[in-house]
Amino acid sequence: MKSEFKNSYGQFDADSDNMNEPFQRFELLSAYMDGEITPHERQQVQEWLDTDPQLKQTYLGLLRLQREMPCVPTPSTGITPEQLSERVFQRIEQANRLNRLLFWGGMVVTAVLVGALSNLFIGGQYPSAPPLQQANLELESEPLTIALNQPLIDLPGNVQ
Repeated sequence: MKSEFKNSYGQFDADSDNMNEPFQRFELLSAYMDGEITPHERQQVQEWLDTDPQLKQTYLGLLRLQREMPCVPTPSTGITPEQLSERVFQRIEQANRLNRLLFWGGMVVTAVLVGALSNLFIGGQYPSAPPLQQANLELESEPLTIALNQPLIDLPGNVQ
């Protein structure tokens, strides 16, 4: 009997002999239980169930599992969904704070290093500023001039 069945990779197999492999049979059986097969594939699976006791046993086990799975109790953690979401957001905030702290700390360390290195390599090349006392003496020796009514220099557009 020649027919076309999709294998596990979604490719078509030309003959049904390839379907004798246990894994491929199991896949088709699972699709049969979920109602996801063609009428021709359904007929093939029903034929296997009638002739293969091992496949029939697997089918009955899967049916029992499918029927009893919704009845399995899920363990309770004792916290509400709101508490869980609050804890998740607290952890995210803590991680964000730590990342910001590391970022800005790294920026400060980098700035200090750049300043120290620039002072070390470039600092000696510039002339130092005159001492503060000498600068004060130069300023005190010049007279202070204030022009109240007439500017010291002619400004353009100034009418006298």
